[in-house]
Amino acid sequence: MLSLAFAPYLNAEDNSCRIMAGPQDDVWVIIYDSDVDGNRNQIIYKGKIEAGKEISITSTDGHIRYHRASDPSQPYDKSRACYGNNIITAD
Repeated sequence: MLSLAFAPYLNAEDNSCRIMAGPQDDVWVIIYDSDVDGNRNQIIYKGKIEAGKEISITSTDGHIRYHRASDPSQPYDKSRACYGNNIITAD
Protein backbone atom coordinates (compact mmCIF):
# COMPACT_ATOMS: atom_id res chain seq x y z
CA MET A 1 0.00 0.00 0.00
CA LEU A 2 2.82 2.40 0.84
CA SER A 3 4.30 2.02 -2.65
CA LEU A 4 1.06 3.39 -4.17
CA ALA A 5 1.42 6.62 -2.18
CA PHE A 6 4.80 7.27 -3.78
CA ALA A 7 3.86 6.09 -7.27
CA PRO A 8 3.77 9.62 -8.80
CA TYR A 9 7.39 10.18 -7.76
CA LEU A 10 8.53 6.90 -9.28
CA ASN A 11 7.47 7.83 -12.81
CA ALA A 12 10.55 9.59 -14.17
CA GLU A 13 8.74 10.11 -17.47
CA ASP A 14 6.39 12.83 -16.23
CA ASN A 15 7.97 15.58 -14.15
CA SER A 16 5.69 18.22 -15.57
CA CYS A 17 3.39 20.62 -13.78
CA ARG A 18 1.45 23.81 -14.41
CA ILE A 19 1.93 27.03 -12.50
CA MET A 20 -1.28 29.06 -12.37
CA ALA A 21 -1.88 32.67 -11.32
CA GLY A 22 -4.93 33.37 -9.19
CA PRO A 23 -8.00 34.88 -10.86
CA GLN A 24 -7.45 38.43 -9.58
CA ASP A 25 -3.80 39.39 -10.02
CA ASP A 26 -0.85 38.85 -12.34
CA VAL A 27 2.16 37.26 -10.62
CA TRP A 28 5.86 37.44 -11.38
CA VAL A 29 7.72 34.20 -10.79
CA ILE A 30 11.16 32.73 -10.95
CA ILE A 31 10.92 28.93 -11.04
CA TYR A 32 13.99 26.88 -10.24
CA ASP A 33 14.64 23.20 -10.70
CA SER A 34 15.46 21.83 -7.24
CA ASP A 35 16.55 18.69 -5.49
CA VAL A 36 14.52 16.66 -3.00
CA ASP A 37 15.86 18.86 -0.16
CA GLY A 38 14.56 22.04 -1.83
CA ASN A 39 17.96 23.37 -2.89
CA ARG A 40 17.75 25.59 -5.98
CA ASN A 41 19.32 24.55 -9.25
CA GLN A 42 18.90 26.08 -12.73
CA ILE A 43 16.14 28.56 -13.57
CA ILE A 44 13.33 26.87 -15.53
CA TYR A 45 11.17 29.96 -16.08
CA LYS A 46 11.31 33.65 -15.24
CA GLY A 47 8.50 36.04 -16.06
CA LYS A 48 4.91 37.13 -15.55
CA ILE A 49 1.87 34.87 -15.44
CA GLU A 50 -1.29 36.82 -16.16
CA ALA A 51 -4.27 36.55 -13.80
CA GLY A 52 -6.17 33.31 -14.37
CA LYS A 53 -3.55 31.96 -16.81
CA GLU A 54 -1.01 29.17 -16.43
CA ILE A 55 2.33 28.02 -17.78
CA SER A 56 3.58 24.46 -18.20
CA ILE A 57 7.04 23.48 -17.02
CA THR A 58 9.05 20.28 -16.69
CA SER A 59 11.40 19.63 -13.78
CA THR A 60 14.42 17.34 -13.84
CA ASP A 61 13.34 15.01 -11.04
CA GLY A 62 9.92 16.17 -9.84
CA HIS A 63 10.89 19.05 -7.56
CA ILE A 64 10.80 22.80 -8.06
CA ARG A 65 11.30 25.88 -5.94
CA TYR A 66 9.61 29.10 -6.94
CA HIS A 67 9.95 32.71 -5.97
CA ARG A 68 6.77 34.68 -6.59
CA ALA A 69 5.56 38.24 -6.10
CA SER A 70 2.35 40.06 -6.98
CA ASP A 71 3.99 43.08 -5.40
CA PRO A 72 7.79 43.22 -5.88
CA SER A 73 8.21 44.46 -2.29
CA GLN A 74 6.57 41.32 -0.85
CA PRO A 75 8.14 38.25 -2.50
CA TYR A 76 8.07 34.76 -1.04
CA ASP A 77 9.80 31.51 -1.82
CA LYS A 78 8.22 28.04 -1.74
CA SER A 79 9.24 24.47 -2.56
CA ARG A 80 6.73 22.17 -4.31
CA ALA A 81 6.50 18.78 -6.02
CA CYS A 82 6.16 18.90 -9.82
CA TYR A 83 4.90 15.68 -11.40
CA GLY A 84 1.96 14.25 -13.34
CA ASN A 85 1.04 17.65 -14.81
CA ASN A 86 -0.25 18.77 -11.39
CA ILE A 87 -1.41 22.37 -10.91
CA ILE A 88 0.39 24.69 -8.49
CA THR A 89 -1.45 27.94 -7.78
CA ALA A 90 0.90 30.88 -7.29
CA ASP A 91 -1.47 33.37 -5.69
